[in-house]
Amino acid sequence: MRIWALGLIVILGVGLLGPGAYAQATKAARPTTAVVAGGCVTAQCHANVKAYKVLHGPVNVNACDACHKIDDVSKHTFLLSRRPQEVCTFCHKVETGDAKFVHKPVSTGECLGCHDPHGGTTAKFIRGGAMKDLCAKCHKDVVGTKKMVHGPVAAGACEACHAPHAAKYPKLLVAEGKTLCLSCHKEMGEQLAKSKSIHKPVAEGECSQCHDPHASDFTMQTKAPPLQLCTSCHEHDKVKQAAQDAKYKHSAVTTAAACLNCHTSHGANLAKLMKAQPATLCLKCHDKPIEITTPVASTGPSSTQTAATTGRAGTQAATTQPVVTRTVAGVAEILDPKLSKHGPVKEGNCGGCHNVHGSDVAKLLAKPFPDTFYTSFALDKYSLCFSCHDQRLVELQTTAGLTGFRNGERNLHFVHVNKADKGRTCRACHDTHASAQPMHVRTGVPYGKWELPLNFKKTDTGGSCLPGCHQQFGYDRKEPVENHVPTPAGAPPAATQTTPAPTTLPTGTPPAK
Repeated sequence: MRIWALGLIVILGVGLLGPGAYAQATKAARPTTAVVAGGCVTAQCHANVKAYKVLHGPVNVNACDACHKIDDVSKHTFLLSRRPQEVCTFCHKVETGDAKFVHKPVSTGECLGCHDPHGGTTAKFIRGGAMKDLCAKCHKDVVGTKKMVHGPVAAGACEACHAPHAAKYPKLLVAEGKTLCLSCHKEMGEQLAKSKSIHKPVAEGECSQCHDPHASDFTMQTKAPPLQLCTSCHEHDKVKQAAQDAKYKHSAVTTAAACLNCHTSHGANLAKLMKAQPATLCLKCHDKPIEITTPVASTGPSSTQTAATTGRAGTQAATTQPVVTRTVAGVAEILDPKLSKHGPVKEGNCGGCHNVHGSDVAKLLAKPFPDTFYTSFALDKYSLCFSCHDQRLVELQTTAGLTGFRNGERNLHFVHVNKADKGRTCRACHDTHASAQPMHVRTGVPYGKWELPLNFKKTDTGGSCLPGCHQQFGYDRKEPVENHVPTPAGAPPAATQTTPAPTTLPTGTPPAK
């Protein structure tokens, strides 16, 4: 057993004659007569030939004549025993098979550019300390000063992705596209297999369209920050314009993880690669009030302070310039199943009213909507509402079925909204998201510092309200209620509110059904 073990050690090149066994002593004079076989390496001659952890087979058994032959005994000069291209291939068969791409040193027979013929630190006798050091002798540095380095590159394992001799794929890759990537990133492969919606670059196998396979200055070796990277393809989409050029920008889209706050970059079970249903995603930030501090063009000197554009999704670099601070209200109520919800909210579609990427309208609204309690009436002020609702709700004085908010046929939406001066806006009575009242009618509405109560009560055929702005009025669709309005002293008697005014139809508008 002892003899067998000793033989194995010698074969592996670690042997009793280790790297230090032939430490260079005083160099001997060049021989002028033939040297006995096996006598080439001594402490005085060619000592460094065996100074390796792993020795090439012929070197290990002192068979120098396997590769060298005597040229002139008197001068002690030698030649290679075969042509340079054939010395290695006489013993080592380099299989290239049907590979379309062959590494240039292999095709030209320059094996010694990469391999040391005597030995090395591994059984492949690679020159240099690691594969990356060897590759860097010919190939440019793929890392430089970049901060995020791909694992195999950091470990110097170029051969994890590239075949050193020949391959079927360009750049000597051992596999093609995402097949190569998923050979290591197996969890990603499992995720994609379960996903119903796959990002186009991933589906086409082009991981390198978004990732640098070697190194990058950005997380996950992406080629650019998320917003810049995504819009490099989606440059013609309205998304890019909204995200970068809109008057009101969404910090969740423009800062930090940007697009990746809401979208997954590889595959998902939801349309548009959403990470979750829209309302769920929105409430990751908007479940509570958010204080936003943003720079402004110019304000008084007292408002100048160090500020950062902030939001729950990310923070931009701080700047010292005039700023303004505002609070974005939380909307946690949209998930309360007990509340009466606005249609888009009920459907979980925040995008029904908001341009989530950016908008030229305040609060990221898709179209204009009055933000005040009172406003003079104009249809274009309610463009957002009339994207879904029939605009005749505020145009017709009377109707038999267009709305349930009527006293007999008197259209009470018209009464409240269609005024030249103090028209009540939608928000005066309705909560835009959800409330405890039917038709998402408010229990109260902010009126300056006062929470103005509505005291709305619903009946089967109508209802009543006793708000802070007028006496109690009722309405009934079947039996119109006579609401007597007090007459100021000296004023002519007022008609009861059941007296319908003549119906006025806007030009080109069909009568209500």
